[in-house]
Amino acid sequence: MIKTVISVVPLYYLFVFKMHTTVEKLITRLQRDFLWGRGSDKRKIVWIKWDFLCQSKSEGGLDIKDVNLFNMALLGKWKWRLGREKSGLWKQVLESKYGSWRGLDDSVLSNTESWWWRDIKKVCGGNSNSWFDNQRR
Repeated sequence: MIKTVISVVPLYYLFVFKMHTTVEKLITRLQRDFLWGRGSDKRKIVWIKWDFLCQSKSEGGLDIKDVNLFNMALLGKWKWRLGREKSGLWKQVLESKYGSWRGLDDSVLSNTESWWWRDIKKVCGGNSNSWFDNQRR
């Protein structure tokens, strides 16, 4: 139950927007406080490192999602869906406004693009600042 509550609550936000570092830290702190039962009077003892709890169950963790990695994966899924799905009104609207999913590989960010599209370009784009490129280094 804990895993469900602390991992699913921010799901909509993570699927639509690139999360700011401040928000990531706040969500992670709320997750930790919820798990460890931190009260208003004092802090509880933390028996296990958070990074260990985020590992998969097969590795001994609780499989709690790292909110930053989860955010990047959900945003990357938009590019995948644009490339995979054959039709759909949402796809037609995006392609008429921004072009095909290959437009996400363009490293130039335009002020005419929505914040949502620019966030996806930052995550999936062809520029050297994309999250996926930085993970490969």
